[in-house]
Amino acid sequence: MEEKIPRKIVSRFHSYHGDNIVLYEDNTVAFRKASFANALTFSEKPLLPGEIFLIEIEKNERGWSGYMRLGLTQLDPQTAATTGVSLPQYALPDLTNICTSWIYAITKSQNNVYEFGTIGLTPRSDGEPKYFLGDDNNVRTLRGTIPRSVLRPSTTGPSQDILPTDVGSRIGVVYIPRDRAVDDVAEMHFIINGEDQGPCSRDIPYKDGPLYAVVDVYGTTKQVRIVQLYGVASLQSACRDAILQHIKTTAVSSLPLPKSLKEYLLYQA
Repeated sequence: MEEKIPRKIVSRFHSYHGDNIVLYEDNTVAFRKASFANALTFSEKPLLPGEIFLIEIEKNERGWSGYMRLGLTQLDPQTAATTGVSLPQYALPDLTNICTSWIYAITKSQNNVYEFGTIGLTPRSDGEPKYFLGDDNNVRTLRGTIPRSVLRPSTTGPSQDILPTDVGSRIGVVYIPRDRAVDDVAEMHFIINGEDQGPCSRDIPYKDGPLYAVVDVYGTTKQVRIVQLYGVASLQSACRDAILQHIKTTAVSSLPLPKSLKEYLLYQA
């Protein structure tokens, strides 16, 4: 039997979005056509543990205050679209009031400290390492190793010369399970222009249901593009995806399989 070529993994925005959003280029670009609000967008599929959802700011618009908001939500956009749920104008605080979400506003300053719904104002001073994922050169995820250079701004010049809210800035969100042996919670990290900002939310019940990336193309931020990080799936991961399309993850533990294979199917290895 001829072996099938593993499919390309493409991240897209979901077709269900705020009234002022227009999607382009196979739903990988989100443009706010009017005003400064009604611009919520979601990832097409839920994120896997350790999977980075990365966007690049492509256009800004003067005359507004505030910038893009980014995070995770338990709101399933497909279910919301099917049941006719109306999306609120804003991610903060509206979306967080109607469903369980972890969302922060991006600011001009280096975004290392998290409080009051905004990603920080001052550099970290708690002695935590600069990089939480990988090292200076690479970031390791369950979908493979990503060169850190891909996470850095697309513009020329040192990454520290570009503000998080500038055109060309690349901002990613990822959730990382804590000790899987004892915890059912995960930490959410932001990666801003190649630098992991550390955990901003530490008690996300990621096993309660799928987590989608949510982007509010708010205020000065006018257009964002998804940066594709995961090229072609390995045959191993393609087989895992095929298996999980036919069984629920809750049924994996009852399968007559070695423990290591079960952990792989559950993205725990």
